[in-house]
Order: sequence, then C-alpha cells, then structure tokens
Amino acid sequence: MRIKYFEELDSTQKYLLEKIRTNELASPICIVANKQNAGIGSRGNRWEQVQDSLAFSFALSLSSLPQDLPIQSSCIFFGFIFKEILVQMGFDVWLKWPNDLYIGDLKVGGIMANTSKSDLVCGIGLNIYAEKFGSLGASVSKQGILESFFEKIKNLPEWKQIFSKYALEFHKNFNFSFHYDDNSDNVLSLKGAKLLLDGGLYLDGEKIYNFR
Repeated sequence: MRIKYFEELDSTQKYLLEKIRTNELASPICIVANKQNAGIGSRGNRWEQVQDSLAFSFALSLSSLPQDLPIQSSCIFFGFIFKEILVQMGFDVWLKWPNDLYIGDLKVGGIMANTSKSDLVCGIGLNIYAEKFGSLGASVSKQGILESFFEKIKNLPEWKQIFSKYALEFHKNFNFSFHYDDNSDNVLSLKGAKLLLDGGLYLDGEKIYNFR
C-alpha cells in the first residue's frame, strides 16, 4: 500500500475520490492528513476535528475485495477490521451499525465508503483524544495503527468470517438508534433489530441498508 501524507486537506475522502476519478492516482493507495478542514461525517455532515485525530482514506480495486463481500456492507467489513486493531492495542472499541466506532456510549470515530470507477474508496476517522467523544489515550501511535491495519488487510478475510464475529457483538447496538434516511431526521431505534447475512437490518418488517 502506497501512503501519501499531507499536513492539511479539506477531506482525505474527497481528495482521493477526485484523484481516482481523474486518473491522477491509482489503487492501491492511501491518503493521510494530519488535519482536515472539511472532513465528512455521517450523512454527509462535517466531521468534527479534535485536537488529535487520525484521518485517512484508502482505495482498493473492487476485484481485490472478497468475492462474498456485499459492497453495501464495506463499512462494516473494514470498520470491524480496524476495530480489531484498536482492541489488540488494549482499547475497548466496538462497531455500531452501520459505520461508527464507539467506546462505551461515546463515539470516537467513523467509517465511510464510496465506489469510484473500478475502486472502493474507504475513509476512516478516529478521534485519538476528545473529551466529548472519549479517550484513546495520548500514548497511541497513529503510525502504529496505520501499519497494523494495512498489514492486516494485505490478505483480506472473507466477509463471512468478519460477519460471524460482528454478529456476536451486534447486541451492543440495542440501546442505540440510527438515522434511517439521510435526507431527514428520521431516527430509528436498533432495539430488536435483526442483522441479516449481507450486513443489512430487518427492523419493523423492513429490510434496511446503509452504504456510506
């Protein structure tokens, strides 16, 4: 994985998507910014920059992804792998459906994914330390997180392997809610939701998917 570092970007996700679109960059590649001026959060909202955060986006060819990976569940797939890295480092992080990283009931990060041409572009933001989002501690090495993550995705597991582990933790979602429609304030409780094999939800008699 080639990694390009920037001191400051508006958004690693927007930057990489544009460079892929114009053929200025090709996968596999990762863009890392020490600071984002207009990072993208859930539902297209601005990602709140804190005093110390890790922000990066990476592109992989769609053909290199596991054949059984439902593309709409890319955030769950890569988010869970990233979460496992943090857990291995000693932090009690869990993945809230469909794309948020939490410590307890405090959000500390998020994942988003877009397709561009024949590539998947996935962005991850992690607040290393922020009072309102919780703390991962000042001793966390951003470089160490990146190296561990990209080492782990050199040989991607199958979707069914990640799904089986995520399903065991899915009950942690039941006390939370999510925004169902990106264009509204419609908030649905996750209590009683059933996780489907393709990463979607069955809730109140309806199948729900989120590709962010």
